[in-house]
Amino acid sequence: MTIKIFGALLILISGSSIGWIIGTQYLNRVKELRELQLAINIFDTEISYGQTILPEALKFTASSLNSSLSHLFEEAAEDLSKSGGRTFSEIWHDKLKQNFHTNCLLKEDIQILEEWGQQIGNSSLTNQSKANRLTIKRLEHAEQRAQEIADKRVKLVRYSGVLVSLMVIILFY
Repeated sequence: MTIKIFGALLILISGSSIGWIIGTQYLNRVKELRELQLAINIFDTEISYGQTILPEALKFTASSLNSSLSHLFEEAAEDLSKSGGRTFSEIWHDKLKQNFHTNCLLKEDIQILEEWGQQIGNSSLTNQSKANRLTIKRLEHAEQRAQEIADKRVKLVRYSGVLVSLMVIILFY
């Protein structure tokens, strides 16, 4: 009897944890989209007003971030410093592919960042600033959609984890 109770408790805890982890992924996407908006805003300020060179602006942006996204900017800055003729767009694309699985962003979010990377370093300062503002707007829309999805699904996923584990317990016992 004690083993059955222990097993049921283990199933309930694991099912609840899985639901909680999946729900947290939705919330983390919203946080990362907000942080990307902040990062591009900081980057734009460094480029436009500070007249900072691209690798230094990326390093400063990385130092201002707290999440796994800071590694994206930091690695891009390092590779750009020792680029060997590679453009920022190529380096940025590679870094997005490498860091895709370390964050909660979706392919559509990565696409916004790739399009942003194609504009940086290839046009005038004014056009780069416009590209930064456009990217921030696009990320704001993506954040709103992500927040709506999170509002709908976080509770559902968390409760589903508990309910599925309860169903498994009932089926086995």
